[in-house]
Amino acid sequence: MTLLLRSVVPLILAAFLLGQNALPKYSVLKTENGDAYIASLNQLADQGYRVLAMSKYTVLRLDAAPPDTYRYLRLEVKGGPARFTNWINEQGAHGYRWVARTDLLEKAPHPRNYEYRNSPHGALGPSKSRDLLSVAVEGYHPVGIVFFSHAIGAATREVYFERELGRRDAPSDTSGLIEVADAMRADNVLKHVNEFAKNGDRFIAPHDSNKGGGIAVMMQRCSEDCAGRYEYRYFDAKDEAQVEHDLNAFGNEGFRVAPAALVSRPHLLERDTREKHTYSYHVLDPADAASLQTALNSQDQDGFTPVGFVWHSGVWTAEGLLVLEKETTAAPAPQPEPRSQ
Repeated sequence: MTLLLRSVVPLILAAFLLGQNALPKYSVLKTENGDAYIASLNQLADQGYRVLAMSKYTVLRLDAAPPDTYRYLRLEVKGGPARFTNWINEQGAHGYRWVARTDLLEKAPHPRNYEYRNSPHGALGPSKSRDLLSVAVEGYHPVGIVFFSHAIGAATREVYFERELGRRDAPSDTSGLIEVADAMRADNVLKHVNEFAKNGDRFIAPHDSNKGGGIAVMMQRCSEDCAGRYEYRYFDAKDEAQVEHDLNAFGNEGFRVAPAALVSRPHLLERDTREKHTYSYHVLDPADAASLQTALNSQDQDGFTPVGFVWHSGVWTAEGLLVLEKETTAAPAPQPEPRSQ
């Protein structure tokens, strides 16, 4: 019996590894409500897939191997902010973490614990810079904006922040003062963003505007001296060809898409003036989950990594364009060996 087991186990292991190697690098699901979607998501996760981006479709990449795999829950927004905050903190205490720019919670193979809070503000509108100081000092960083409906009155939006339990005093870029760049037009927001950047701030996330119909983003003071280090541009999303053209023009100048800015305007790009990098972009406008999966696994996308979905308004509906990025910085030319004397 022992001899038989010794001969069978390597065959089982080889078959398992062959099965893993046969899996495509990317898998795509149509994003839907209900338990069936979460069940399908976790079936893929059990094979080693991890969520990268989510819009009308959920994009996953083969990043793990059983038994060390990921697990997912749907982000449930029920009741008001107090009830939601209690619920998500309970999940965070069990090792689930909010996946940025999605409505999913993810549990890693070796999970840590997280806690969440909404930003402080009065009854007259979203948080202002002075309100966000306590959040920054306590080591939280922004993770998402939640819409709450109410029995009486209009729906409200709350910005939520996250920190890892046990790392409250750890030094990080999240300890600096938060400023809000707020204006009615994207070009005016960009003007404020670059003014803040000259003073040593860096973009971190979208924010709710205090101006009716306005748009806003959060900037945070770097823990190191980075005054003037970062520069910003923005792009609009009209169609696949336009977005790809604009992103490649900016990428050739060293500007890189800020993933957190894809969820709402202004869609920012950032350039680090102290480093020399260039970037290339592909943009996919998926017709369905199957065609998107085929495109992601094609040789044309080799070296490109999905960054996230950016929304654009079509003739009848709003759809998400998937942005893929590849660094194209040329390696420095080798220097000739010095001649021996």
